Amino acid sequence: MNSITNTKKSLFISAYLIFFIVHTNQTGVGIAGVQRIIFFEAGQDAWLSIIISYIGMAIVVFAMCYTLKTFESKDLFQIHKLLFGRWIGNALNLTLVLYLLAGLMSLLLTYTEIVQAWVFPDLKTWAIVTLLLLISIYGVYGGIKTIVGVSFLGFFLTIWLIFMLVVPLRYMEWTNFLPMLEASPKELLKGAYKTSYTVLGLEILYFVYPYVRDKHRVHKYAQLAVFFTFILIFTVTFVAIGYYSGEQLEKTIWATLSMFKIVQFQNLERFEFFAVSLWLVIILPNTLYLLWAASKGLKRIFNIRQKSLVILCSVVVLICCCFFQKRTEINEFVDFVGVFGFYTIFVYSILLSFIVFLREKIKGVKREG
Repeated sequence: MNSITNTKKSLFISAYLIFFIVHTNQTGVGIAGVQRIIFFEAGQDAWLSIIISYIGMAIVVFAMCYTLKTFESKDLFQIHKLLFGRWIGNALNLTLVLYLLAGLMSLLLTYTEIVQAWVFPDLKTWAIVTLLLLISIYGVYGGIKTIVGVSFLGFFLTIWLIFMLVVPLRYMEWTNFLPMLEASPKELLKGAYKTSYTVLGLEILYFVYPYVRDKHRVHKYAQLAVFFTFILIFTVTFVAIGYYSGEQLEKTIWATLSMFKIVQFQNLERFEFFAVSLWLVIILPNTLYLLWAASKGLKRIFNIRQKSLVILCSVVVLICCCFFQKRTEINEFVDFVGVFGFYTIFVYSILLSFIVFLREKIKGVKREG
């Protein structure tokens, strides 16, 4: 039977965990340098672009929950087959799997670049990626509850980092926000669009929804999660704009990490080294969910044991990561994933909910007839 409700009740999780699942899946490497990308488009009004981005996230979450609620205990892979049939459905599922694997690659490559730039410049890419993939395989093998547990613990182990921004907050120049409202609507929208890679992760709702016990509460906690993500991105961007001059921010690749340079403790002078190391805990839920969801999708398509597909996906990702050696290549790939993700998650989710809405209306008319 396809319904998880009928076969795997022991895997059910409480709805409040959706908050931790969605938020930790959105918070990855993107937040380490998102300020610079938005500032290029919207200047000192970048904080307005983040508000626009949040409105988009809230709309997409509503669309996702509407689609999932309509099909009750089905994930997106199953919904595709029900809506479009086996062949078109599997083609869409395969595209979705490729997106998930591309997202995993971009995450691993970006974190590897951060580690090489800040801590271990001579450490090879394949070594870092292999280590991250081995940890991810071990976590995915533990099952969905293990992955959710990593999200829950990871949130509390790392959220305190935001309070370290109190230090650069004291050195902010409020004139950096002037003149306000100078960016045009087009520039603000482009800035909001540029946040798409940073806020990707909403798609995890499509895959964990069948495992939630009290599904009627999913929408509330998912909206709380994206609101908290918005607050986090807004805070780091607001502080960065005030702390750096415009010229400095445009040249600072990882503004969030760079602000940690001035944080010092009595027994820990280079706090940014510690922050880079702790960032592994931040990205770990991302790697676990992406690997788990991609292997789950391939299982739906080819009906092969998922544990074997986890290894296969990891090997493919490792091989592909080894082809990226230059920073420009990684940047281009990350930009591609951001664009791919924007259309796959933001645009397609709204389109899919509209298709489901029309389907339900047609079914209702037929029943009345």
